[in-house]
Amino acid sequence: MPRGRFLDRDLSTNRQYWSLPSDTRNFWDLLILWLDAEGRMDGDLKIIKGMVCPLADWSLVDIENMLQEIVRLKRTNGLGWIERYNVNGTACIWASGFEEHQKGLNKTREAKGRFGYSNIPPPPKKLLSKTGAVPVIEDNSFIEGLRPKYPHLDLDVEWEKCKLWWSEGNREMKRPKSAFLNWLGKARGIKQPEAKQVKRETNEDKMEGFNPTT
Repeated sequence: MPRGRFLDRDLSTNRQYWSLPSDTRNFWDLLILWLDAEGRMDGDLKIIKGMVCPLADWSLVDIENMLQEIVRLKRTNGLGWIERYNVNGTACIWASGFEEHQKGLNKTREAKGRFGYSNIPPPPKKLLSKTGAVPVIEDNSFIEGLRPKYPHLDLDVEWEKCKLWWSEGNREMKRPKSAFLNWLGKARGIKQPEAKQVKRETNEDKMEGFNPTT
């Protein structure tokens, strides 16, 4: 994870933000800095305390109350500034407007996880549908086996481009490997077009069929 995230200066005039108590505003600013590249983090209160604010005199009860205050802040699509959910008993947190406020984020420079660029499972589709995003959840291990076949392509970059194309217009990538192979076929044609075979005429070619007696 990089050393931090972007804090949007629109907060300076955001009435919802300023409606929060000062401690909750400080907590929100610190929380943003620890989100992964997908805008998620572990939702366990002890982990949040240890990562986000280890030196603050906030108790776990204080942190829970501040989280609830932030959850109550709603965006125009009805989602909270943060959404809390559970996957197989694991508490998770997701900042629903993360990508909107992280315009300069380049995921390819960050470590990959089990779920895209995160080790935290994605939010339920019913939440993501409100943002127009469709989760791409798949085993990316097939990419490693493709690298020797496409040595002239940066497969990590191409994979991000492929996912971005599929995400536009709410298209759902149901078969990631097939979709990526199709993408790479087109990318290879752009990056490394096949050279046209131009046959050079040699002296022998010129002499072929030549009969000096005619």
